[in-house]
Amino acid sequence: MKENLTYEKCPNCGTEIAANAKFCTHCGYDLTKATPASATANATSATATQTTTATTQAAVHTSTASANQQQSASAEKQTASRSAAADTTRTATNQQVQQLQSSAKNYFSWLLASWKNPSCEVRTESYFSYISFVIEALFMTLAAVTISNKFLTTANDSQSYFHISKLAFSTDLKIFLCLLIGMCFYLAVGYVTCLLGSRGTKVGFTTYMKRFGQLTNYAIIVNLLLWFASSLVNFSVDNFFTIAASFRWSIILLSVSVLVWQLGLIFVINKSVTQPLISRVYLDLIAVLVVSLLFYFMDKIILQDLQTALLSHATDFANQIGNLFGSQY
Repeated sequence: MKENLTYEKCPNCGTEIAANAKFCTHCGYDLTKATPASATANATSATATQTTTATTQAAVHTSTASANQQQSASAEKQTASRSAAADTTRTATNQQVQQLQSSAKNYFSWLLASWKNPSCEVRTESYFSYISFVIEALFMTLAAVTISNKFLTTANDSQSYFHISKLAFSTDLKIFLCLLIGMCFYLAVGYVTCLLGSRGTKVGFTTYMKRFGQLTNYAIIVNLLLWFASSLVNFSVDNFFTIAASFRWSIILLSVSVLVWQLGLIFVINKSVTQPLISRVYLDLIAVLVVSLLFYFMDKIILQDLQTALLSHATDFANQIGNLFGSQY
C-alpha cells in the first residue's frame, strides 16, 4: 500500500519534492535552512498583521472617543450659551424693573416736593409733568363716567318696561381725550404767550412744562377728591333740590380744579417772561381769553360727537317713555 505523501515546491528551483525531504532531489538545496526562515517570515507577517489590526482598532477607538468628546463639548457649549442668554434676559428684566422702580420713586419725590413748594424748581425728568397731566385727566374722566352711569342705573331701576345701557368704553375714551385736548390748550397758549410776550431770553419748552406741571400738581388731589365726590351724587330721590344738593361737592371740586389750571397758566407766564413786551397782567388776560375761545370752538366742533353720544341715552329714554304711554292710549 502506498503511503499518502504530501508534496511541496523547492524554494530554490521550484521542483515538487516530498514535504519531509531534507534535500531537493533536483538541485540539492538544503531544505532544513529554508523552513526556519519561512516560519520566521510567517511569524513576522502574523505579528505585523496583528499590530496593524491593533493599530486600526486603537485608531477607531481614538476617533470614536474624539467624536464623543466633541459632541460633549458642543452640548456643553450649547448649554452654556442658553444659560448665558437666560442670565442676560434675567439681568435685562431686573434692570428694567429697577429702572421703573427708581423712576416711580423719583416721580413721587418730585410730586411731594411740588405740593410742598410749587414755585421751587426741582431737577427731574422732563416727562414727569406729562404723567401728572394724564393722571389728572383720568380722575376727571372717572368722575364724569361715575355720575353718568349712576344716572342711567337710577333710570333703569325706576321702571321695568325698557333698559338703557351704560356708557360705552368709546364714550369714556372720548371724554378722556377731550380733557387732554383742553389741557393742551392751556399748555400751548401759555408757551406761545411766553415766547411772544418776552423781549429777553426765551424760555425753553422743557423748562416751561416742568414749571407748569409743578404749579398744577395740586389738581391731582382735587380731581381725586372729585372722583370720590361723584359717588355721593344721588338720583334716586324724588326731590329735585336733594338731587342738586348731592352735586354740591362735585361742583365745588370741579371749580377748584379749573381754578388751579387758570392760576397755573397765570403764574407760569409771570415766572417765564423775564422782560415782558407789555404788562404781565395784559399777557395773562390775553392768554385766559384765548383759552376760553379755544374751549368755545371745541364745544362747537369737537364736542358735538361727544354730546351726541351722551344725549343719545336721554333721547332713547324719552322715546321709550313716549312709546310706552302711546301704546296705552
